Amino acid sequence: MGDNIRILILEDVPLDLELMEAELKRDGINFVSHCVEEEEEYRREITEFQPDIILADHSLPHFDGISAMYIAQDISPDTPFIFVSGQMGEEFAVEMLKKGATDYVLKYNLSKLGHSVKRALKEAGEYRNKKEAEERLARNENKYRALFELSPDYVVILDPDGRVLDINHQVEEVMGFSRDDLLGKDVNELVGTFLNNSIDEDSIFDFLTSNQIEPVEVKIELENGFEYIEVHHAPIIIEGKIFAIQIIGRNITKRKKAETALIESQKHLHNLNTYLEAIINASPFAIVDLYPDGRVKSLWNPAAESIFGWKKMEVLGKPLPFLNENKEIKYENIMSNVLSGEFKSDIELECARNDGELIYTMMATAPLLNVDNNIHGVMATFADISDMIMAEKQIKASLEEKEVLLREIHHRVKNNLQIISSLMSLQSEYTQEPETLKMFHESKNRIRSMALIHEKLYQSEDLAHIDFGEYLMSLVDMLLIFHKEKRDYVDVCLNCDTVFLEIDTAISMGLIVNELVSNCFKHAFPPEKEGVIEINLSTAPEGYFLEVADNGVGLPDNFDLENTNSLGLLIVQTLTMQLKGSLEIEKDEGVIFKLFFSED
Repeated sequence: MGDNIRILILEDVPLDLELMEAELKRDGINFVSHCVEEEEEYRREITEFQPDIILADHSLPHFDGISAMYIAQDISPDTPFIFVSGQMGEEFAVEMLKKGATDYVLKYNLSKLGHSVKRALKEAGEYRNKKEAEERLARNENKYRALFELSPDYVVILDPDGRVLDINHQVEEVMGFSRDDLLGKDVNELVGTFLNNSIDEDSIFDFLTSNQIEPVEVKIELENGFEYIEVHHAPIIIEGKIFAIQIIGRNITKRKKAETALIESQKHLHNLNTYLEAIINASPFAIVDLYPDGRVKSLWNPAAESIFGWKKMEVLGKPLPFLNENKEIKYENIMSNVLSGEFKSDIELECARNDGELIYTMMATAPLLNVDNNIHGVMATFADISDMIMAEKQIKASLEEKEVLLREIHHRVKNNLQIISSLMSLQSEYTQEPETLKMFHESKNRIRSMALIHEKLYQSEDLAHIDFGEYLMSLVDMLLIFHKEKRDYVDVCLNCDTVFLEIDTAISMGLIVNELVSNCFKHAFPPEKEGVIEINLSTAPEGYFLEVADNGVGLPDNFDLENTNSLGLLIVQTLTMQLKGSLEIEKDEGVIFKLFFSED
């Protein structure tokens, strides 16, 4: 045999392997072989070695030939697979052939191995050639069927007796019948329906049986006018005999009307050109037409001369002179898009006048089409928007100033709240009453929670909204510092979605979390009692869901939220009503406060 073939051998007995290779060489087979014993090696060799044929023992210590055959069928189904075994019975061998094995050779009769390999390789080659031929045929059939179906013409295939063998989708559309309704019908009936009986049967017969090459033009009278159909016919000849006749009808009504319209348009062309020239010359926008390579073609109106400073004769046949180097790439991209058929508008483009002054223009472009609808140039207009750009820059500068001022306001509000907190700290030094001191500390925490909102807004790029999850992290850190005696025993877990709240909503929510978490520190955990406070904030379909839970001692059995004398919980209820939210309490191995609210 010619080139080396790749043989993958599944065998665990070196002597048997040697005998098989000797037989193959004796039969004049040039080959390269890889021998494996394990499944993992076998799978890898099929993929990497890509054998032309596989020889497999029936049974190995850690693998078997049947499994190997199924693996080969899965990974490389076209590769021949031959069992070479000393343990296969005749019935078993036949069963394996039924299940996909190419052949089998008994080890005590290895003289047949070379013949079996040659035959298997030959059959595999023939199978591949047949498969490739079938695939080529299928591709050709699909290609020609697609051309047949997608043709804009009316295509009908007739048998030699004039009966319909096939029609394309265009015929179905125009006639309103399906292919199945028309197959087998006589061409006279079909043409009579299609052409409203405007052609007699003798004319149809003469046309189909003639050797006429030139198409026939048929004029059909309709209720709303005339249509013109250009009809071609050609015999399909196989082995010297007419197998079928192909009829192609092309609606040329548009072409006919276009010819008539062209004659009419020539009469009005001069007036139209005069009218368009007046519009272009009076336009306040610069109007330019360009070749596909970007050179000025023929149009450079007075507005273009006024805006850019160059006279028409200075720019004709040359690239646009007003583009600076930094804008050439952007301009080239615009041209490329327009030449591919896109219309572009509202394109800001910085340009340089003839005197060197930079101006800003608003550019719009459109492809120019010839009579064949092919793009042969670009039409571009430019409006001078320098005054508008300068106004925008002034507005932007003013907005930036106001943003700085608003940040300063938030900063000062935060500072003022901190001053109030400091004054309360000073005031608290003049009393030793525990309840009074407690009220001072709680009020300071409330003030700090509000000050923290303004601090976050001062630091944020968005002065209208605050990242509430980030805010809660800072608030929890502040409360842990205040309740430092509980910090070693109580863990705080914070789970927050990305939620941005307006300042009013954020202040109310901050106070609510401050009160609920402070209550957990104060009441849920006696001294040195370990526990967990969990804060969850998530988005809901129509708002937000806040949950503050602890596993502390819980609420008294007679606790009534509506009749509580706790200032903190009264604040929570009041703020919940302000948010138009709902508050629920669950008592289960601690306390869970659930608050739902929306930000409308």
